[in-house]
Amino acid sequence: MKKIMIIGAGVYQLPLMQEAAKEQEVILVAPQINSVFEDLAAKCYICDVTDKEKILAYAQKEKIDGVITDQTDIAVRTVAYVAEKMGLPGIGYQTACLFTDKSLMRDKCEELNIPTLPHVLARNLEQALQFYNGIGADSVIIKPVDNQGSRGVQQVDSESDLRLKFEEAMRYSRSGGVLIEKRAKGREFVVESLCLDGKYYPLICGDTNYFNIQDAFAAKTRLFPSCAEKSLVDRVQALNKKIVTGFGLIQGISHSEYIMDGDELYLIETAARGGGVFISSDLISIGTGLNTEKFLIRIALGEQDSAPELEYRNNACGYMAFFLPKGEVIFADGIDEVMQLPYVHRNLLHDIKIGLKTEFQLDKTTRYPVIVSASNLEELEKRMEYIRGRINIKVSDGENENTIIWE
Repeated sequence: MKKIMIIGAGVYQLPLMQEAAKEQEVILVAPQINSVFEDLAAKCYICDVTDKEKILAYAQKEKIDGVITDQTDIAVRTVAYVAEKMGLPGIGYQTACLFTDKSLMRDKCEELNIPTLPHVLARNLEQALQFYNGIGADSVIIKPVDNQGSRGVQQVDSESDLRLKFEEAMRYSRSGGVLIEKRAKGREFVVESLCLDGKYYPLICGDTNYFNIQDAFAAKTRLFPSCAEKSLVDRVQALNKKIVTGFGLIQGISHSEYIMDGDELYLIETAARGGGVFISSDLISIGTGLNTEKFLIRIALGEQDSAPELEYRNNACGYMAFFLPKGEVIFADGIDEVMQLPYVHRNLLHDIKIGLKTEFQLDKTTRYPVIVSASNLEELEKRMEYIRGRINIKVSDGENENTIIWE
């Protein structure tokens, strides 16, 4: 039995943990570890996942055979650092830095002659104001260059708006930098792919739809396959291949997001890990038949000698998600029925109970997602609509009763 280190123990790392524990001795490292993860691990270390030197020491002590994470950006650099220092399979530390820094991504795109939206890396308000006042755009997006979960991402529509929001974005930046970029207003795509020995393989490409809430840069649905015309999807896929290979990803899963401005496609971000909200663990599998966790474990252990067989399926799948308002859940109906539907897969509905205290925060980590599949996109939409009508949750803030936020 080999030893594999998994870094991160959030809800989206559970599928990887469950698969690894079947055949490997798992060394788990995370700042918090609940009983579900603890029961699957051979040994646990409580540690900040960005503390690469301390985690390297743990890895050397345990004499691990491989190190991995999935569906989270924060641990990607540490995974690459430990692998590189121990001579284990990995993507390389510098590549990991490129895939986890939104400013470096744009610099690399320019190096590859890939168009980028007007942008600047600002480390103080003065730099931000200078760029904003000179860009001539009606609005910009500001985002921490190296965070995840859309924390600190905001839209800015005026100089006074920028003054109010800049420090909030800076608070979420670990490196002290904020990317400020002209706001694009076109349709968005999400693309999953894999690499092995530097060769690129497309997986699934879908559409992103957002909540209609100011500064809620979190998707309410991501639907696969994209409903865009084939020629446009082909352009998205070609751009993704150019970026992922141009950025030097030699192995693993990649998750990329793109936006249109006019007829041009621009990178929002790309990541050297599988898509969160169970895209990696469930939606890739539904669309292609790939057991993503098994693939990731095998490449981490140096056991994946050839490209996995992919079965591109003529079906549809996606996730739908909702927010709950701030308060306490006082009524919850339809959850058990929805969870038992044959076309509903992994979800976080089981967390919702009467008495649950909720905090309304506009980032990706506070949504409640449901994975849904169907034979085609039309049927998928109908099934999602049924779920929206069936789940009934009421939250009291002490004065008023509020319901699910779907839009």
